[in-house]
Amino acid sequence: MNTSAAISKIFWPSHLCSRHLRTGFIIGWNVRSFTACIATIVSDIDLDPLVSALGSLAADPQFAAINRACGVSPVVLGVAIVPFADGMDAKRVMDSNARLLASRSLLEHKQTANLWLTIEIKPTYIPSLESLHCCGFRYSNVSSEIIYYKQPDPRSFQFLSLDPLILDISKINASGALFDAALSPKAAQKRMKSTMSLSRLFMSSSGRTVTDDMNVTLQQINSSYEMEQAVQAKAKSLLRRRARSRSMSEAVRESAVDLSIKVRSKLAITVTTLWPVIQPFTIRPLMVILLVLRALVEISLWILNWKFPAWAFNGIAIKDMTTTGQQIDLRLQQACFWPWQYFMARKKAWTNTSITRAQYISFYNSMWLVANDIIIGVALGSFLISNSKYMGEVLQRYVKDYTIDSISAVLEWLTSKNEYPAGLKLNPELNPFLGQLFKWLIELWADFIISLQPIVPTVINLIGLSGVFGATMALSLISDLLAFTTLHIYWFYMVAARIFHWQLTILYSLFNLFRGKKRNTLRHRIDSCDYDLDQLLLGTILFTLLTFLFPTIAVYYLTFALSRVMVICMQATMETVLACLNHFPLFAIMLRLKDPDRLPGGLRLEVCPERFFFDRATPLRWVVSSLRSVSTESSHQQHQSQQLQHDLASKNIQQRADVGGDGLSQLRQRPHNGQHMIQHQHQQHSYFGQPPSSHQFQLPRQQHQQHLEPHSFAESLAGDITMEQEMVPKSVSYLFLTNSPLPTSAIFFQYSVLWKRLSSHYFTFHVLKCLLSGETIQSIPRLQYPMLPDTRSRFTVYAIQPTLLKFWTFCEETLMNQEAPKR
Repeated sequence: MNTSAAISKIFWPSHLCSRHLRTGFIIGWNVRSFTACIATIVSDIDLDPLVSALGSLAADPQFAAINRACGVSPVVLGVAIVPFADGMDAKRVMDSNARLLASRSLLEHKQTANLWLTIEIKPTYIPSLESLHCCGFRYSNVSSEIIYYKQPDPRSFQFLSLDPLILDISKINASGALFDAALSPKAAQKRMKSTMSLSRLFMSSSGRTVTDDMNVTLQQINSSYEMEQAVQAKAKSLLRRRARSRSMSEAVRESAVDLSIKVRSKLAITVTTLWPVIQPFTIRPLMVILLVLRALVEISLWILNWKFPAWAFNGIAIKDMTTTGQQIDLRLQQACFWPWQYFMARKKAWTNTSITRAQYISFYNSMWLVANDIIIGVALGSFLISNSKYMGEVLQRYVKDYTIDSISAVLEWLTSKNEYPAGLKLNPELNPFLGQLFKWLIELWADFIISLQPIVPTVINLIGLSGVFGATMALSLISDLLAFTTLHIYWFYMVAARIFHWQLTILYSLFNLFRGKKRNTLRHRIDSCDYDLDQLLLGTILFTLLTFLFPTIAVYYLTFALSRVMVICMQATMETVLACLNHFPLFAIMLRLKDPDRLPGGLRLEVCPERFFFDRATPLRWVVSSLRSVSTESSHQQHQSQQLQHDLASKNIQQRADVGGDGLSQLRQRPHNGQHMIQHQHQQHSYFGQPPSSHQFQLPRQQHQQHLEPHSFAESLAGDITMEQEMVPKSVSYLFLTNSPLPTSAIFFQYSVLWKRLSSHYFTFHVLKCLLSGETIQSIPRLQYPMLPDTRSRFTVYAIQPTLLKFWTFCEETLMNQEAPKR
């Protein structure tokens, strides 16, 4: 029975490619048809006990979530033959392998298994598919793709992911999955069941696609470590050992181990029996204390987020009035969010690995930032406290020089009678009036600042003491102190901007009147209008007067507008520093440098040389082979380029010598080997579900047929040599599946968000329009980017009680280890 050529994809753990591997049975998952994911190889154990052990493991509730995530339970996929072994005779190894292949249980299982692989480990430690059986039929001529993968260690939070890891948990929390999974385990199970049902519906309606196989395979690869540990633990009790007499030392050692195990079991039983009695007297008071603290935090958050009426302070919230309020609000929200995030990071969520890892990174990154913030704050606070008098004098001198004396000097320059400021002749009546008005206000502010000089060292000490809560708290207070000391500049700017805007608006209206036009407020357009002679005369006179007074108003407006812009730039700089301290990805950078597998940025397939694992076994051989491959590759490229230039030159000569058009046609029809070679070098990525093409991962192979025929094991042993001589040589591709490193832009995504906020607020046409038209330039919105769930964005009195009830339920489920009563 002849069939078309088939390709078997085998995902093989890279740690199994070593000289310590022994002949054994392959344990893994059959993804679909000839695609298999290998978890481990079990040696020195019979097939029937191993199958029963896998059955008991599949029924274990501890691995039920892994089996659901992987789609199928692990099975025995075949046998791995290792023809070499350290410290053993080659003939002895060959006889042992022959006995294993001729065992009755193996022959029976081969006839009934959906997929049975016979893999031989070559002397270079790489696997080679020798034969493949499906339901008793032997596929004689199967090409194989061996895809190596480094087994992810879940203890180190390593995993393979098709999509880059999203560190912005605010996008994850927007769906509400975080609180459902952290608050109630049943919610997570319900969500997983709905997801599995939807996936089954999708697969049944449209069929399994390559993407589905890819996701299932990645789940199996991420679960391979846990499965390998469980299978090896089960296999230890079933190992075949030769009977031998124990020495006295071994007997004493085993008895001591048994005694320690019994003592530990007795202590565990005692603690398990007494803990339900002690738990209410120890955990309940702790829960009450936590609930009281949470209630105080919720009340504080409600006060900070309370908004003024629309007629007072433009209806802003209390926290938005000061930078310190924003910082306190951020820390309180983080304190409320940390318990959920901590228990979410500790959960082994096999279906949403990326979400769990993102929560883990976000939680520890925020904890590290708070710890470093406190350390820096203590150092900054101790410096401010020890130098409070000196810092107070410096602060007073700078405030006096740059916020009072400099503005007074500018006003003196503007109101001087002997010279014209900037060549402008200001109005001799309006200019002294405005100058004396602002000078009088500055003198009042200067007297007020002088009266506060005795308490300046105390304020510096308070700022230093706030460093106990972090450097961000001290910087927030310094930012508010800057806003307070420049409050008079803000008032001057508001007065000058209001006068300038009014005059500009009146001039615009009078200019329309002068032209015989009028603005239609209903239709938002300029219409013609017939004015009386008195209206035109009065409008012309007012337009002329305001036009001549406009330069004086504009000079004073520009003076205070530039001062206000400088203050805003200083505040924006401090806000940027605060944002960098609050959102610096310290933990993510450490993981990126220490273990990039924790931060996957997608998948990458690379060609793996056949001697890769053999050379890696010896470091010296690895270095020599790497240097040799680099030199060989460079010389090969140089030879190819020289050959290409030689061919092109010969063709050009032939084209010139040729009278007809045959030479030109041959030159056009000739393929560009150099371009094909470059394309072969750069195309190292392939679609996951498709076999690599001939110019990507393997040499070109000719189309061959596949023979499908039933046979017995004896017939296969007798006809192996003859069949291999008749078959067309099989093609084998060796690839390595690894994670692409997460790009730097994804790690520093907070700073891109902060830059977008800065640029959208200041580097826009609207800000320039406000500056030129006299409209108020609003301060930059707070750059705090807490990455907290959207459910905490609405603070009301009625929301406090449900939040406290949820927190109490969460404490009961996590601390009491029991299901909370239904409410």
